[in-house]
Amino acid sequence: MTDLPVIGTGLPARRRRFITRAFGSDWLFDRLRPYLGRGLLLLGLGLVAAAVALVPPWLTKLVIDEGLVARDAGALVTWAAALFGIGVVALGLSALSNILYMRASVAMLADLRLHLARLVLGRSPSWRASQRAGEIMARLDGDAGEVQQFAFNLLLTGLSAVVRLVGGAAMLFALNTPLAMIAVLLAPFELLFLTWARPRTEAVTRDARAARGDLAARLTEMIQGLMPIQSAGGEHAVMTALGHAQDGLNRSLIRAQLWGEVTRTVPALLAALARAAVVLAGGFAVIDDRLSLGGFVAFLAYIGFLTGPVQSLLGLWQARIRATAALERIEALREEPAGEPVWPVEPEPLLEGCGTLSIASVPLVGGGILSAEIPAGTKLRIAGASGVGKSTFLALLQRHADPAAGSITLDGVALASLSRETLRAAVVLVPQRPFLLSGTVAENLALSAPGVNAAQIDRVLRLVALDTRLRPDTRIGEDGLTLSGGERQRLCLARALLAPFRVLVLDEALSEVDPRNVARIMQAIDTEWAGRTRIVVSHGAAEAYGRFDRVIDIGTAGRA
Repeated sequence: MTDLPVIGTGLPARRRRFITRAFGSDWLFDRLRPYLGRGLLLLGLGLVAAAVALVPPWLTKLVIDEGLVARDAGALVTWAAALFGIGVVALGLSALSNILYMRASVAMLADLRLHLARLVLGRSPSWRASQRAGEIMARLDGDAGEVQQFAFNLLLTGLSAVVRLVGGAAMLFALNTPLAMIAVLLAPFELLFLTWARPRTEAVTRDARAARGDLAARLTEMIQGLMPIQSAGGEHAVMTALGHAQDGLNRSLIRAQLWGEVTRTVPALLAALARAAVVLAGGFAVIDDRLSLGGFVAFLAYIGFLTGPVQSLLGLWQARIRATAALERIEALREEPAGEPVWPVEPEPLLEGCGTLSIASVPLVGGGILSAEIPAGTKLRIAGASGVGKSTFLALLQRHADPAAGSITLDGVALASLSRETLRAAVVLVPQRPFLLSGTVAENLALSAPGVNAAQIDRVLRLVALDTRLRPDTRIGEDGLTLSGGERQRLCLARALLAPFRVLVLDEALSEVDPRNVARIMQAIDTEWAGRTRIVVSHGAAEAYGRFDRVIDIGTAGRA
């Protein structure tokens, strides 16, 4: 999966600053800039449509004044035909704009979500431990959608509304200046009200977003922990917590809805007052022959070009507030956590080799210092009591974290100078807790070997003693819930064996497999990959893994 290009430096600085301020984020502009061409096309169509929409009220005036009032059948037919033609053009522009808009919008949202998903995939397990899965999902889904929708609609809706607003105002003044003054008189009051309401709107929107994320997180935890919750008899406690979260979301949504009604009602009330004043003043003008009937009807229609665009701009203003709250949550997701490994911009290539590891003065969790030379082909056991840092040390080999001091090299190249893809293809770690996708066996195994074929799958399934239980097209449930714990572990090991590894790390990876099968599987691995480095962590029944060339006790390593 290749990243999207970070572009935008060629845009004139002033235009870039304007758009960046509108979007609220420089990185977001870079994500969306590839779609500016399509956006400009849609903007052009929108401006044409807005201009075309100004015509029907004037044609209606001509139908009434030159056709009906003047009793001229020819003029009536002519202007009615023109009105129909303009309507057909408007419908065509609307359909074309909607189709192009949907195509561009869904592609833009997909790219934005993929960008954020790529960021999450690059995070370390320690970062994941500090997050809630439901919160992450809420940000990747709802928040990303909110931000994208606003960013895409900003120019399209905003400029189209401005054109309709300015055009409608111009037509009002062309028809009757005194009436036009009445129509626009209350606009400053709407602006003052919206300015006053903005802080409160931002607060209730932010609270609703946070409450929605909290509920999503609790629901995700419930689904992930379904069996342990049932085993512990914790259904009541979980439902109580869910009820509190749902109540909090309900309160937040109701507050937001009530306040939203206030911010919509006040401008609508001001607009209604303006329309009522125009109807009275315009009606008297028609009675006094200072305004034609057709002009009066057209004037009332053009008032819609003030209220409609104002409502659109008000909606855009509300959307910006929602997008700002959503963007804050996404920015928190994008924040680089302290202590995260920094991957090189220009990584070094991995030299020829089969997995020689050199560990120089690396501090351990228990306070010791580890230095070791592990030649390629070594079968190494990492020993030590629970909690001394065995898994933490193994995480250094894939750079889920970096050592506080010292260095680790693989076949003569520092791990810190390798790319993420190169390192994690060369050093494959199989954790104690297996993870599987909902899908076929082949789809799960292809995570480490995208081009894997049926023969290779059958071979590794046979090696881990799953060939009589599973086939490449066998479907398994989410996280492998249709399999036993030992079967899940063996399938994850099979996935690792398909990778082009130089170092295979098994961190309690067969803890739920019976010793007889462990022995048979390890014997097959030792035979087929004898030239590759194999590192095993196992608390119990270590003898089932066969003979080790070396044992390092993490609990005592580097101590006097």
